[in-house]
Amino acid sequence: MNWQPERGTPSSDSTVQPFVYKRKPRTKMIVSSAVGLSAAALLVYGALSISSGDGRDAAQFALTAALCLVLGTTSPWFNQNSSKVGPAVLHRVHGSTIRYERWGLFWRSALIGAFALLMWLSLWFLTPLFLTFYGALAWRSVRNGWVELDADGVRHRGWSFDMRASWDSLHTVRIEDRISMTSQGWVTITHQCVSLKPDIVLSGYKRDTAWFWRIEKRPIITMDLDCRRFDVHPVVLQAWIAFYLQNPKMRFELGTDAAAQRLASITP
Repeated sequence: MNWQPERGTPSSDSTVQPFVYKRKPRTKMIVSSAVGLSAAALLVYGALSISSGDGRDAAQFALTAALCLVLGTTSPWFNQNSSKVGPAVLHRVHGSTIRYERWGLFWRSALIGAFALLMWLSLWFLTPLFLTFYGALAWRSVRNGWVELDADGVRHRGWSFDMRASWDSLHTVRIEDRISMTSQGWVTITHQCVSLKPDIVLSGYKRDTAWFWRIEKRPIITMDLDCRRFDVHPVVLQAWIAFYLQNPKMRFELGTDAAAQRLASITP
């Protein structure tokens, strides 16, 4: 099945264009990881050199900083679009529910833990702030997400938000670029999402599930499925949702294995 995303008027934080499969430049990731691992190796070497006597505290700090470097510079490998199609996508699918891939939240949890330890060795009073993240995980206000289709509409449970939209309120499903910017305004980050757009207003509910650890941005007007979170090719995810949006009579499949098999049958 060949599928091209629809065109439309771009919003202030997105661009709409014919789909081009995007992954972060491999060379850039290799260089970044190599630099991070090299710096971490130097820190480990330095820590081993001063690990006895008065240098023990400095050695512990250097080892923890090395861990932060390794986790930080290798995390982009687990934060990019998937190219999986066919039966390979089914390992994260149950009926008409597609769960987020496992590694994104795990890697972020490990990185926050490493920073908590680093703070304990330097600015110890900040450590409890970082540890509240694990309280949010235990309370499940932060959790791995999913998208679920049923007869009434679409539900998207993100890392730190929950929202639902009825089929009647949705008009189009297309792949868009989302552009975010740092608070300083000089670094932009672009990623692709499958955007479910309403005619006028998105009916249903939406709420942040976490008060402090809002680690995934909740869209305001649309329902955006970040393509980096799903272990499914973006075009396959888009075409699957668009099929049930455009074919109401086929929604009896939702919640059954037939919906999962339909997802596995779509090719870009």
